[in-house]
Amino acid sequence: MKYVVQYELPYVHRVQVGIEAGSPDEAIARAKQLFDGGDIWNDTPDIPLLFDDYEEQGDAGIPLQFTVEQTWRSNEPWPDAEASVKSIRRQNAAFRAAGLLVEAYRRGEERGGSVAWEDVDQALEAALESTPER
Repeated sequence: MKYVVQYELPYVHRVQVGIEAGSPDEAIARAKQLFDGGDIWNDTPDIPLLFDDYEEQGDAGIPLQFTVEQTWRSNEPWPDAEASVKSIRRQNAAFRAAGLLVEAYRRGEERGGSVAWEDVDQALEAALESTPER
């Protein structure tokens, strides 16, 4: 059998942005406006994103509670990953593509300017994995 096992952790999503304003109240009002418009994470030169992380909350001594959420027969495929996991996979593929492209360029320089297509093809495949269409 296959099992989808889940655990939950309480957390706080803490975000800090830089806002130039005439007063603290003005800065807070601008931040609320940006949040409501979905623009607070845009990370622009005028409003830089300074901190964005999830911090666990609660008593560290409390044991995690694991639960089985779904069950499948072994011959059945796993369910599709949710959007959050797809986003993580795309980001990892983009980092991998960038690293492979840098490595292909480095190898090309070592060969006197001749880049091997197989090196570029690896970077392209990883780049394609990072696009939402896949």
